[in-house]
Amino acid sequence: MTTAFPDIEIYVNAPELEQIEQWLREVFAGLGQPKRLDKRTLLYIATREDGVEIPINVVEKAAGKYWSIWFDSPASPWDTDIDCARAAFAYFDTTIRCSIGSWEPDQPMDLWWQISKKGEGEISWPD
Repeated sequence: MTTAFPDIEIYVNAPELEQIEQWLREVFAGLGQPKRLDKRTLLYIATREDGVEIPINVVEKAAGKYWSIWFDSPASPWDTDIDCARAAFAYFDTTIRCSIGSWEPDQPMDLWWQISKKGEGEISWPD
């Protein structure tokens, strides 16, 4: 049995904001209007069918052309970043990156999991 990560973060290659919002609407029962936190960051509050609210930060071009989508809750629909990345790849059909496991203080920061049309596996990022 997998223990759910305390939060989930994925990086989507060059999406449109409208695509991200549509995906979030498909995943969650409700999606509130975004609040702008800074020049590149929007905060959404998504609601699951059971009423649990999940804060979601969307950061435009957080790493080059990759946008960050950070589900700041252990109550997201996925147990791990990789589970979320697989779901995102199925929707966006573009390269998705995420951490390999739940981040630990001694974990190397440049080891990532990538899912693309070529398959999936571990990468070193930045590459």
